[in-house]
Amino acid sequence: MVQVFRKLISLIEFELRLALEDKVVFLYTLVFPAAYFLVMSWNDFAAGRTTSNTDMVNNLFGFWSYIVIVGVLNQITITMFQMRENNFLKMYTFISGDKRLIYYANLIPQMVILQIEVALFDLLAIIVYRPSTRVLSLIGVCWLLNFVLIPIISFFTSIILVLPIKSKTLTIYLTGYIFATLSLGAVYFKSPVLNTMVTIINPVDFQQNTYSLFAYQPHIVFIVLLLTIVGVAYIILGNVIISKMSLTSRTNR
Repeated sequence: MVQVFRKLISLIEFELRLALEDKVVFLYTLVFPAAYFLVMSWNDFAAGRTTSNTDMVNNLFGFWSYIVIVGVLNQITITMFQMRENNFLKMYTFISGDKRLIYYANLIPQMVILQIEVALFDLLAIIVYRPSTRVLSLIGVCWLLNFVLIPIISFFTSIILVLPIKSKTLTIYLTGYIFATLSLGAVYFKSPVLNTMVTIINPVDFQQNTYSLFAYQPHIVFIVLLLTIVGVAYIILGNVIISKMSLTSRTNR
């Protein structure tokens, strides 16, 4: 157990150095959303107008969802995909003895980086919105929730690792996937059954429903039970996929 932990720490240090060297990812998960947020909010901010708590919270939920889903896909899922396509996954697995160690070693530093990005975005939002104490508390609670949500969403998106997707078409698939998840997350269906199904299949809905528990949620007992079951299922599914995934490319490149 101690040896496994030491291997994990060494892999985390290695992955963290690699992650910090790649500055491009910060464009998608921090610079772009921050710039869009400023464009969207600047007129009200310059005029001194106050945004309602409801609009403020809804906007923040949307931006947090974008940062997390794009960050997880670009910085965790795609990294594992590329490692396998370039045969590095086979080499690292031989060294570590377990594919899951490699996944966790990538997940942990990337989660920390994503949380720093979210915190910086939150700081910008606080300056622009000048929120009430209640909204400030919600921002803090949701930021802490991300330490649970990011791994769960990461495990869910690991299903991409078992699909026969070619490297040259991966970007197209992921762009469509991001658009679909964010679009579904912005829609509320009148049917409770349909909303439940979307929460099960869409990580963005899962994320926003978890945030909503601390903002406004009329059927809290049912939602807590649903989110717990879905979250556990994501974790189990992700770990099974990672442990069983092929060490070599699933397609002919």
